[in-house]
Amino acid sequence: MFTVYTEKEIFEEMIIFRDENPNWSTMLLNHCDVCINISDADFALELAAGKPIFEFIMANGGRSPIALKDYFDDIYKDKTKIIEKPRSAFILDINKQEADDLQKSLGVLVLSSKSIDDNILKGTYYKELQKDLVVEGGGKIGWNYLLNFNSQPSNAVVISDEYLFRNEERSQIVGQNNLLKLLNSIMPPTLDIPYHILIITQDHSRSKEWCEKMVGDLKSAIVASRPYQICLEMVFSDSIHKRKAMLNYFSLTCDKGFAMFKLSDNKTIRDDNDVRYEKIFNRLDFAEGDTEFMSSAINLKQIKSKCISVKDYINNVGADYNKRILGDCKKDKTIINRLIDDV
Repeated sequence: MFTVYTEKEIFEEMIIFRDENPNWSTMLLNHCDVCINISDADFALELAAGKPIFEFIMANGGRSPIALKDYFDDIYKDKTKIIEKPRSAFILDINKQEADDLQKSLGVLVLSSKSIDDNILKGTYYKELQKDLVVEGGGKIGWNYLLNFNSQPSNAVVISDEYLFRNEERSQIVGQNNLLKLLNSIMPPTLDIPYHILIITQDHSRSKEWCEKMVGDLKSAIVASRPYQICLEMVFSDSIHKRKAMLNYFSLTCDKGFAMFKLSDNKTIRDDNDVRYEKIFNRLDFAEGDTEFMSSAINLKQIKSKCISVKDYINNVGADYNKRILGDCKKDKTIINRLIDDV
């Protein structure tokens, strides 16, 4: 489940005054593990009839918040520890400016207890894209136009698209340029930590030398586009069927993959396609089905399993077609992407 780290008072306000932050209240009640800044001894005193925490436990089949005062003490001493929880949210006793600065520097969702955005994890965007449609407006084209609204914190992305590098135009790989444009539109402009990128796709029987050159070229281009460190890992293998990009707090899916635009102008749709941007709690009611957080967790676990399988194959048999791991992984081919490491 999604984990929220919050002050006791904020947790109580959200479950008592639900109309003030209805989305957060629903998340805490139905979709989250809640860790609160309280000692075990003080928590025990809250387990009495009429106390908000006790009533929360009774109303949720015994599901209880977790007392984690020592962890909160560590966070307030060293807020970079937040990086260890890349798919969680922190509501802290700090001012809004400090919370915003932490989001920008660490790429993790941090809110001030004095200024809570109730819609920050809810929202979606969908666009049907017909072949030969020209995507542009307001001085932006292609991916930058489609995703011009993105403002979610992020420090990592996992992209699964089996056919990303299949097609060529004028001896150039269509997906390679599209991938660079896509990453440029979703990666934050600044960050104080390395940004983790994992791509899982097929090599389509291309040689080891081709794969290594392509990964090297991608890394060089991404590094040149941002002022912070980049960790790029590439797994050549079959993957999940869905063409999907998963970030810390939202996802992107495309029916026919991310090689969306023609290389000639980076703004003309190559084939009938679509794009769906969805924040992790756009769907909150049980009647709406799984949350996007849950859906992405399932996909990330599937990809993690595939990465482990390819790693074991390489270590036992050796790298081969569609059995390669390249880039900034560990020496034994273990993936270090923090989203994969979090599931």
